[in-house]
Amino acid sequence: MPAGTHSNARSRQLRRAFLLALVSQLRVVWPIFSGILLAMVGAGLLVGRLESWRVGEALYFTFVTGLTIGYGDFTPQHFVGRVLAVAIGFAGIILTGLIAAVAVQALKAADRNLTE
Repeated sequence: MPAGTHSNARSRQLRRAFLLALVSQLRVVWPIFSGILLAMVGAGLLVGRLESWRVGEALYFTFVTGLTIGYGDFTPQHFVGRVLAVAIGFAGIILTGLIAAVAVQALKAADRNLTE
């Protein structure tokens, strides 16, 4: 067997096991994930309405804020919009943590499946 062939086969098995575990984990947390995402989008569209932004701009603002990037090209001027922006930011942090936790669990499950 050529050098690295065993390593490549193991890498493929690990990737496949990871993707299967990831899909399985996402199915479990999907109701939470989708609920947070819908709340973020709803709040972002409300901010967009308050600020007279187009839908695309509101969605852009939502994801830039939710991912805590905050370019500053769209900033709410109304107090309610600013409060909603903070809520979107916190929801984005929770969503990012949820995705990271699911990925870690999928990696653990993939490793466990291959070592058994």
